[in-house]
Amino acid sequence: MSRRLGIASAIRAASVAAAVVAVVGCSDRSNSIMGVTPPAQTPTVLPTGNLGVVMGSVDENGNLTLTPLQGTSGDLNLAPGIDGQIYGTQNVNVRVYAAAAIVTTVGSKKTWTMKFGVRNLLSFPIGSNQAGLVPTDTTGVFLAVISGPTVTQTSGSCTAPCTMQVATFDGTGTFTAPNQPYVHWTERLSAKQLVASTDTVSQRRTIAFTSPLQVTNFTFFLIVGADWPAPNQTVWSLFYNAPTDSAADQNAKPLWRTGSMSPFGKGSEVWSKAAGVDSLEVTNAKDYYLFRRDSLAQATPAYIEARVAKLANNSTTPRPETVFGFLDGTRMAAIGITNTDVGFVQYAFLGGAFHIPQAQFIGGVSQFALSASTAHTYLLRKFGTDSVVLLVDGARKLKAKYSQLPKGAQIATFTTGPAEFFGDGSVSGDANSAWSFVTYGIGSSQP
Repeated sequence: MSRRLGIASAIRAASVAAAVVAVVGCSDRSNSIMGVTPPAQTPTVLPTGNLGVVMGSVDENGNLTLTPLQGTSGDLNLAPGIDGQIYGTQNVNVRVYAAAAIVTTVGSKKTWTMKFGVRNLLSFPIGSNQAGLVPTDTTGVFLAVISGPTVTQTSGSCTAPCTMQVATFDGTGTFTAPNQPYVHWTERLSAKQLVASTDTVSQRRTIAFTSPLQVTNFTFFLIVGADWPAPNQTVWSLFYNAPTDSAADQNAKPLWRTGSMSPFGKGSEVWSKAAGVDSLEVTNAKDYYLFRRDSLAQATPAYIEARVAKLANNSTTPRPETVFGFLDGTRMAAIGITNTDVGFVQYAFLGGAFHIPQAQFIGGVSQFALSASTAHTYLLRKFGTDSVVLLVDGARKLKAKYSQLPKGAQIATFTTGPAEFFGDGSVSGDANSAWSFVTYGIGSSQP
């Protein structure tokens, strides 16, 4: 998954940079008598502010030391509504732990394999925006490598550039910069317990590094990301990126669920790495929906943004059956797309006992003419119980009052309660939609 946790950019503070280099430099000097000190390397400068960063130091025997580093200058540039404290502070919010690295050698390459775990030390659960005993969905816990690995010691001459790589991880995402490798646990961790149990991940996840044979010591930096329930956190976001995440219900982290309303069953889902899209292909009155159930109330502002192309609809009377949007527990705010039009939709269920779902544009609310066979970026913004607004490729196109949105028998039924969703129906003909990304936020009406 391409995790986007709200950090637009990180201001690199010279004071913290100096502190980090000093830590690494001391390590170099203290170990230099054991081998050859490599040419000085400047590690990626770490963000400051409230982020809890953990430095990992590995010696020639694979022994791992985890040291908390906490920025204090407060100059981290955070997206609106995002609290830097959501990132775990080692031994305060969370405890990151791992045993010594298992070191294997093949030819001229070493592999350093470590298994990490996380324990929640807070008085409330983490890994979901819900505080109830049984959450309807979780976003889980992320542990990301945000800097390094950086070589600090070698046993002899190491051919330039004498660098290391992160070789084993679950995915890449944006934590303090793009494309940072991470491991992910799907579970929500309970509030801290007297004895480690439900507050601790159920199994350890593997991060492995590779290096030239001569490397004996190195460092790297970790950060923990996990959602907190209200009132401890007020804005939550999730980003599904098809080019890197594969199918949303198979390899995205966290996963999306699949749903259907058609009595004829589900269509198919085809992910293309080359095209960078997740295609939903539905025929013969089948459908295919992907959804998550993060908590969303009527009065809560929210947004959902998607880039999608509607590639086929063979009916002479096309319906807006490529859809995405919200269920807030009372009303549905959803956008429907045909090959030529875009608008707010509701559902009708036809066919008597067959109960066939059909998406329809809402009466009394205008549509927007658009050639939807070309991919466009659609942004649906929900302003609590006031209104919803649609932007297409950055331009505002449609608005509806909240009171005009469907409820009761006119909303999607592939799940119950609040949900965030996208998908395709095919009552009016074969359909094929190609999704490049879907991202949503709760607690804010804009990304």
